[in-house]
Amino acid sequence: MAALALLVVGCATPTPPPAAPTPSPAPAAAAAPGLSTLPFEGGRLLLDTRSAACSITLQGEIHEGTVRRLHTGLQQLQGARCSSRRLLLEATAGKLGSAITIGSMLRNRQFDTQVQPGRTCDTPCLLVFAAGTQRVLPLLPQPALLAFTPLPPDLDFGPRTCHSQPNAAQKLTLARYLNAMLPEPGSSNVLRQIMAADCNGPTRIGAQQTLAMGLATSTVAR
Repeated sequence: MAALALLVVGCATPTPPPAAPTPSPAPAAAAAPGLSTLPFEGGRLLLDTRSAACSITLQGEIHEGTVRRLHTGLQQLQGARCSSRRLLLEATAGKLGSAITIGSMLRNRQFDTQVQPGRTCDTPCLLVFAAGTQRVLPLLPQPALLAFTPLPPDLDFGPRTCHSQPNAAQKLTLARYLNAMLPEPGSSNVLRQIMAADCNGPTRIGAQQTLAMGLATSTVAR
């Protein structure tokens, strides 16, 4: 029996060595610097990460598709080594609700905004511009302008008329947005101009007026 016991012990399955610890995953590599294009209906976004001053150029219309593409673009920028982030505006037609959404996205990420030289930025574009931490309206090589145009047709902001005619709730939405983006008296000045906009002769203002009313912070990109 003693010999049998020794034989059983000798045939027992050996205890396996402890498993090696699983190595921690390597940190994600930064995205390679470069240019990329994100098209949407009526326009496109151009992402530029070739330097630490990263930028997104918005060309074309401002609507729900623009919002979706911008969300994608912002995700891509998260992997880039950006010391600053700026939205460059070459926008045309737009919807107020989408402009407010885009502006909120930019402010939450501390973007600067800039209207491109020679461009005129109307009310939806202007609302996006207002969201920048720094807001640049260039004088050179060609002056950029802001135009207070009547509120465009929008599911949230009613049909097109020659004058801005929002109801009380819509006006409150605009007022709250502008108050969140601009210090007083700038926010009240901008709201007053939007409410007074007339399609027969939209008010256009340049860099000096925009600086004076608190809507722009500079005429030169830094």
